[in-house]
Amino acid sequence: MKVLIEDNLYLESDEKQFVIKKYSGKVDRDGKEQFQPKGYFSSIEGALNHLVKMKIKESTASTLSELVRDIQEIKAWISREIGV
Repeated sequence: MKVLIEDNLYLESDEKQFVIKKYSGKVDRDGKEQFQPKGYFSSIEGALNHLVKMKIKESTASTLSELVRDIQEIKAWISREIGV
């Protein structure tokens, strides 16, 4: 499984785990896409929770109310993306 989250951020899986990866758009000498793993998870729920944390860290909120609003917007965005 390789699912686009946004831009160059993907949720991938193998038989053991889920991985959030950020691709650089570059390839190595062997022609493989280069990426930076953002986290390894045993469940999709764990990966989505980490995605929320990643997005919160990108927030530019300067007050608690702005941060709460940003968190609500992030969770709403994820809900829209997964169709919940």
